[in-house]
Amino acid sequence: MTAGALTVLAVRRSRRRRLSAAGGASRPLPPGTFQVIEQKVVAATEQILATEELPLDNRFGNQPFVSEHEFHRSAAVSMETEWRDHWDGAASAELLHLLKAELQGRLAHTLGVEAGMQISRQVRLKFTVAPGKRVLYRVVWKQTAQRGLFQVGVGRQVHSVPYLVTYGLSHAVHSMAMEEEGA
Repeated sequence: MTAGALTVLAVRRSRRRRLSAAGGASRPLPPGTFQVIEQKVVAATEQILATEELPLDNRFGNQPFVSEHEFHRSAAVSMETEWRDHWDGAASAELLHLLKAELQGRLAHTLGVEAGMQISRQVRLKFTVAPGKRVLYRVVWKQTAQRGLFQVGVGRQVHSVPYLVTYGLSHAVHSMAMEEEGA
């Protein structure tokens, strides 16, 4: 069987058996199978990926100064699961491989992205500086980071599998008046 077929087989077998929320099983799962009981999002935050600065000087102008700029950025989607040493032989390396594929598949389905996927953005922005002023514009590129836990039943045990997914690509623009030098 291929790895994809093994994943489907393991998932189908595991769906036939229900583990109680208390962590026990009415019947133990057959060897080589697992059941994803629950996915819980712990926190979602924005992470700064990059910052680009653009100082614009119109101190000696008598009209508003308008400047148009194009920015490009790419970012990769990453999905990481943390396998702790407390599995105590409850799962083989093959089962852990299948479990990791299942968890990443669930995250991909939920978020609409896949690990390793490249996201690219191109934005064209207009900046304006009033006469007699200097302004620093800052373009901040961000990604969303989601931390969570999967509760997974293997045999009679329930294990917590922490995960981190970094996805998306957005930007924000901030401006800051620049002080006069020597002032």
